[in-house]
Amino acid sequence: MKNRIKYLFVIAIFAYSCNKNFLDRYPLDQQTEVTAFKTYENFKTYSWNLYGYFDGFPADGNYLPKNIEEEQYSDNMVYAFAGYRSPYAFQTLIEPASGGDWDFSYIRRVNLLIDNVEQSVMSETDKAHWRSVGYFFRALRYLDLVADFGDVPWIDHVLTDIDTLLYAGRTSRNIVTTNMLSDLLYAEEHIKANGDGVNTINQQVVRALISRFGLFEGTWRKYHQLGDADKYLEASFNASVKLISENPTLMSNYDDVFNSEDLAGKPGILLAKQYHTDLVMHSIGRVVRTAAWYSDVTRDAVESYLCSDGKPISTSDVYQGSGSVYAEFRNRDRRLYYTVLPPYKVRLLGGTTNSTTWEHTGNAADREYIDTMNLLSPSTAKQLPVSNFAGYLASGVPNFRQRNNGQGFIVSDLGFYHWKYYHRHSDNMALLTSTTDFPLFRMGEVLVNHAEAAFELGRFDQGIADQTVNRLRARGNVAPMTVSGIDGAFDAARDIDVDPLLWEIRRERRVELMGDGFRFRDIKRWKKGTYINNTPLGIWVDNANYNNVLTIYGGGPVGYVMQSIGEPPGWLDKYYLKPIPLNQFVLNPALEQNVGWRK
Repeated sequence: MKNRIKYLFVIAIFAYSCNKNFLDRYPLDQQTEVTAFKTYENFKTYSWNLYGYFDGFPADGNYLPKNIEEEQYSDNMVYAFAGYRSPYAFQTLIEPASGGDWDFSYIRRVNLLIDNVEQSVMSETDKAHWRSVGYFFRALRYLDLVADFGDVPWIDHVLTDIDTLLYAGRTSRNIVTTNMLSDLLYAEEHIKANGDGVNTINQQVVRALISRFGLFEGTWRKYHQLGDADKYLEASFNASVKLISENPTLMSNYDDVFNSEDLAGKPGILLAKQYHTDLVMHSIGRVVRTAAWYSDVTRDAVESYLCSDGKPISTSDVYQGSGSVYAEFRNRDRRLYYTVLPPYKVRLLGGTTNSTTWEHTGNAADREYIDTMNLLSPSTAKQLPVSNFAGYLASGVPNFRQRNNGQGFIVSDLGFYHWKYYHRHSDNMALLTSTTDFPLFRMGEVLVNHAEAAFELGRFDQGIADQTVNRLRARGNVAPMTVSGIDGAFDAARDIDVDPLLWEIRRERRVELMGDGFRFRDIKRWKKGTYINNTPLGIWVDNANYNNVLTIYGGGPVGYVMQSIGEPPGWLDKYYLKPIPLNQFVLNPALEQNVGWRK
């Protein structure tokens, strides 16, 4: 089943059929809709093409998955490339002349399947199944369109050259999302429970999309004051309840969710993009171990991880402070160790540039996280010291790009190196040779969806906390959430405009989904764009230890390291929705631009 979901899908040649009536006979040397969409297998073969919409690890030689690119617009991460500035934080985003994700070609491909269901020779049950698959994929694309642009044209059939919809204005968000929800509820009821085999669209995957979409749309409507929020929150809540009942276990190791060769059928994995040697591969296994991995985690994100006692760093009795990188990693949520490369130092043997052997420095602090990670991870996963793709070791972390330890690989600007996809399944890796799978829908997301929807509906209590947040905390070796113990004093660093309990639920979401591509969209749906206004900071350093080449926030000799790009002017409210590309107004004068953008 490894090749069921691949990054590139090739549509197989469909078996043709023709009417016995000579006058109704179709061309025998080419496929048409009538001849291509007849049998169950026809629809199944065509559907593989639709799976290509899912993001995953790039299989075209690009380095960063789209989920990380999106995360780098948020307060979680930065793109650690010289001179790069976030277009949102630095107000450099402009209206594109064309492109800009305003694209409905995928909708047309899905509608081609849906439009031909009724004329097929399938049973009514099979017709309902494939109609449901089409509804799922159409809603998947429309979720991205609505999140980006708000009002968008609702197109529910294949358009002809003379269709009036080609030159119509945008459909209101209310109509589009109502149609999406209706389609998804139909799909939940009519799709085959097990789909078309392992790791295909099935009833649980449909419910996972309802959980995601319902939470997004419900909270967007609440915080952007559009009304009718509860309809979507209820849909998210109900879908998540069913999934939680059906999936009582998770993969025991958080790191395995992101670094496994085969995720299909694993506990809590609802759908994954699969890769296979000589079929479709990616490069993450190599690139994350080079100098070309420009993904750093911010101090703000690191500080969001709880301590092992279940309290934030502002009030925990076991947090040991940020004046030492060793101290601030101590007694923390294990998910931090799997996401941000922990600090260490070793003595390399046989040179600094190509050593594969090492020994301890003799300093207990230098080896603390070496010992920790060796207990938490197997040798093919996240043990320390780290090595590049050829197996050569890095003598210590942090390893700054501006002032490295003699190895110019696995380097960072902020000192917090994002290593979520780091593993050592093999060394001497070429590009496009990695085959680790990518999780698309998983219970970790469903659990935090459910917790948040429950709070927004006024139903979050200790029972739901135990079903959701505390299942995730247990995997991170963090003390469970006690709902009655969370008040305004629980976290001194809380956004005071957010309810203390909701703040902790959002924290859990942030941590569990760190680097998964949700944070920027979360910030927008909560109407909290100002979260990106703060200058991204890194670890605390004494600049004298780095020949004073690092940039220190505030300009002093010691302090938090930062990128040398200056203070960002900050978020503009028009950024909550993207601009429609300018060429679209020439093609269709009936379109209106989003508020704040020029037409």
